[in-house]
Amino acid sequence: MIFALGAFDGFHLGHQRLLETAKERAAKAGTEWGVITFEGHPQLVFNKDTFKLLFTPEERDMLIKYLGIPVADKVPFNITLADMLPADFLDHIAKRISIEGLVIGENFRFGRARIGTPELLAELCEERGWSLDVIGSYRLNGGIVSSTSVREAVLRGQVESACEMLGYPFMIQSKVIKGDGRGRVLGFPTANLSVRPNKIYPARGSYAGISHINGKWYPVALNIGYNPTFEGSRGLHCEAHIVGFDGDLYEKTITLHIVSRNREEMKFAGADALVQQLKKDIRHAKAKAAEYMKSSAAQLDRFAKLIL
Repeated sequence: MIFALGAFDGFHLGHQRLLETAKERAAKAGTEWGVITFEGHPQLVFNKDTFKLLFTPEERDMLIKYLGIPVADKVPFNITLADMLPADFLDHIAKRISIEGLVIGENFRFGRARIGTPELLAELCEERGWSLDVIGSYRLNGGIVSSTSVREAVLRGQVESACEMLGYPFMIQSKVIKGDGRGRVLGFPTANLSVRPNKIYPARGSYAGISHINGKWYPVALNIGYNPTFEGSRGLHCEAHIVGFDGDLYEKTITLHIVSRNREEMKFAGADALVQQLKKDIRHAKAKAAEYMKSSAAQLDRFAKLIL
């Protein structure tokens, strides 16, 4: 089999080029293809207190299905694996699955202290009779697309830019938990999503998104922040008003695809001012959702098939 090899914190356009190469190489060789990645991002081992994932394991599994990756071998990443010499690392993964060739990005490093370079990997692959394709960085709007650049865009709230680099919207998949009920009192009930500690969230503010629930796409007005208008509010909140939906989502897991940022987080003088702004936020969400659903119907149909 031919495998694209990498950490793959989300599959941005650069990663997708690796997937395409692996698929093409496999077709020519008359074999199958897939990805070899890690169960547990390497940075969570070395920087677990500060590193944040673009996508949780569950979200990444959805992306693997969305992208049509037929085989995904997830190698548990730990200190032992990190400390292996490059040759030992390759032997370790080869014991797990049959490898005929690898596809990597030009910046891929592996093995103890990241001493494994593409040049060394080429030598090791030749010794094992494997093919190796090293793919150059993907450039977009004058910059290199990388997981780091996507992460930075999300942290700045530039979700449109992140979407462009990913090739699909940044998403949040999480369980609906009990909130304080303020949204319902104000006339705008919200689904309060549990915040995952190791996941990146966009900069505080109001966003437009979409969510597929019970066989239908709904516009979503999403607020991420600390609710500064109300005293006593603690911790980061992720609250979604799902426009036109009035069912019960408590304890259910939903997926939000974030397509546009509306504004920064604001502190209002009182509930009346907040309600007026929420009405504007919902209009923005409906417009942006309709625009995205029209322009990306085929893409959304593929995502919808993955959501029960």
